Amino acid sequence: MSEPGGWTTPDGWGAPPAPSSSGAPQPGPGQPPTYGQQPAPGQQPYGQPAPGQPAYGQPTYGQPTYGQPAYGQQPPGQQPWGMRPVEDKPGVVPLRPLGLGEVLDGAVGVLRRYPRPALGFAAGVALVTTVLDVLLLVTAFQPFLEVDSAAFERGDTAALRDALGGAAAGTLLSVLLSIVSGAVLTGAITAVVGKAVLGQPLSLGEAWTQVRSRLLPLIGLALLVLVMVVGAFAVATTAGALLIAVTGGIGALVGVPLILAGVAAAVWLYVRFALAPSALVLERVGIGTSLRRSAVLVRRDWWRVFGILLLTLVIGAFVSQVVQLPFAALGAGSIGGVFSADTDVLATRALVLSSIGGGIAATLVAPFTAAVYALVYVDRRIRAEGLDVSLSAAAASRS
Repeated sequence: MSEPGGWTTPDGWGAPPAPSSSGAPQPGPGQPPTYGQQPAPGQQPYGQPAPGQPAYGQPTYGQPTYGQPAYGQQPPGQQPWGMRPVEDKPGVVPLRPLGLGEVLDGAVGVLRRYPRPALGFAAGVALVTTVLDVLLLVTAFQPFLEVDSAAFERGDTAALRDALGGAAAGTLLSVLLSIVSGAVLTGAITAVVGKAVLGQPLSLGEAWTQVRSRLLPLIGLALLVLVMVVGAFAVATTAGALLIAVTGGIGALVGVPLILAGVAAAVWLYVRFALAPSALVLERVGIGTSLRRSAVLVRRDWWRVFGILLLTLVIGAFVSQVVQLPFAALGAGSIGGVFSADTDVLATRALVLSSIGGGIAATLVAPFTAAVYALVYVDRRIRAEGLDVSLSAAAASRS
């Protein structure tokens, strides 16, 4: 929801007010003018005492000096003597700049405290994705697995072309399915994190209600980021490979750095826009604004964000491999007598079991990864924009 001076959203997630055209914020009614502005006619100049009043900072008779507590009173802003300071932590993470361990622990805390909306969404998305992947395997990829190698050796390539066409179509559909399912799950987990940070309850139905209107923008955002990242990599890699192929060894002096630059550009773009889904869901903004918000938040802390995302990727890959290992063993026929000796049947069953194992792994890994991304967004906003103040106020008003 757009209002003069910035965005406003419930629960304190609104972006900071935009500066005025002059570049300086304007005071509201009854507020003192900013530095360099003249007071309104009839208004006492700010910082000067009214006639008959002591100057600012000078106590009247019998009052303590400004900034000094009266006898027996605790200085303002300090805890009473003998008591430890209380950390502002209404939800899964404290409302202050977060360390790496707090981000990872907070992501696990989201899954533990909100198992139904978090794991429930992940399980539903993984179930649908797995079923559709299996259908693609037994339809689009099956002709490729059943290609007669003897016919190919005789020079009959028609069957191979048909099989490759079906496999390419199946791969494209699988990629689109992965993008859509990932966007839906990311939006749902981000909505859960928005409540988890404030310590507020959230049911599965409420999470769906919050993210439902954001589905199409989330999918569009995911496709746009994919095009930018893959496009940067593909253009640089293709140019470098063509340069090497045409000019030979001399072209490698330019082609190899060009390919490496394409890889670096793709990684840079991915990290730069990694927080856009969180901004789109929590701030309720459009695709273009969410991309700009992510770029602003990541700009001064790119390497730290990159390190956290890379570590999350490594953790997720490790857990995913551990979960999928039994299914891979079954698919490879390592348990004797389970499968037929038919190679085609074995290959099909291996792919199906691999898809099932991948769906189970995604149920655990995908919500954890999405929660880390959302908490990195929270950390960056606290560090760059002082989000903890508005979140503390929102948590106190709901308590």
